Amino acid sequence: MQNTQKLKVVVSQMPPFVMESNNKYSGFEVDLWEMIAREMGVGFEYKKYNFQELIPIVNKREADVAFASITINEKREEIIDFSHSTFNSGLHILLSKNRKNINFGNTIKTFFAEGYKQFLKPLLILLGIILMLGTVLYIVERNNGSMSLAYFPGILQVTWIFMCSMLGLDGALFVYSVSSWIGRLIVSLGQLISLAFLGLFIGELTAFITTKKFRLNIEGAKDLEGKNVATVEGTTSQSILKGFGAIVTSVTTIEEAYKKLKNNQIDAVVFDAPVLKYYVLNEGAEWAEITGEVFDKQEYGFVLQEGSPLRKDVNLAILTLRENGSYDELYKKWFGEIE
Repeated sequence: MQNTQKLKVVVSQMPPFVMESNNKYSGFEVDLWEMIAREMGVGFEYKKYNFQELIPIVNKREADVAFASITINEKREEIIDFSHSTFNSGLHILLSKNRKNINFGNTIKTFFAEGYKQFLKPLLILLGIILMLGTVLYIVERNNGSMSLAYFPGILQVTWIFMCSMLGLDGALFVYSVSSWIGRLIVSLGQLISLAFLGLFIGELTAFITTKKFRLNIEGAKDLEGKNVATVEGTTSQSILKGFGAIVTSVTTIEEAYKKLKNNQIDAVVFDAPVLKYYVLNEGAEWAEITGEVFDKQEYGFVLQEGSPLRKDVNLAILTLRENGSYDELYKKWFGEIE
């Protein structure tokens, strides 16, 4: 295919697939595309955008081709076309090596964000019971000389008695003495009820933590439930993470996700395995590490306009490069031996 008109190719920074410096581009997909363009005999020009802008730009026919480790899926194919698969991938989990401090803070934060609702009702019931028993105790004991005759602060004095008795601080009761046997019976009853509710609260809290899997370690995708996890907006990772019950923090670029993880603002980053692996090997080795197995296997492809006349020639070029060994050599250049 010979064409004197340059194709418009839009990309997004996504090491090691697309990297830009001083308007010069490099990376696995950059090299692959340039090999395809030579096979097709076409010229082109690059323009860089944010990842989430790429498919809409091609869909609006403002560009001919887009790539940045873009996963092939049915939803995207409703509005654009993909080339044949250019890379087999999947998702991986990136953690900070100092994650023990991070996860504890996020555990507490998530508990107050989500868990408080299931404990609010029993706590309100407990306070209601204490208030009711306290009112009875106040009526019985208000004339014994140690409590205020007024309901306020008399009811607060009674509440203090319940708190001291529940915590075993009997010495504090000398401040406001309970003289009648009825009053002492009410205090004992309040203490038993308070202890019962305290035990219930601790049990519910333990169950909540277990259910949410608030463990300090994340060992795989099953441990992402309830964790604050960052990924790039507009990628397939977003929906996958929601399916695992993660609290998703969406960012514009993968570099933003790395920064949040390094600054202890999130628990983990989930993104394309080769992208995270490249980052750890080249920039993040001192503080970041990958954990678990690759999950949600995916395939990348070049994005083309729906019904694009380029698709046939692009696919033919990909097949040619695979058959003549050029693809394998390119893969080894960027990723080592093919697994």
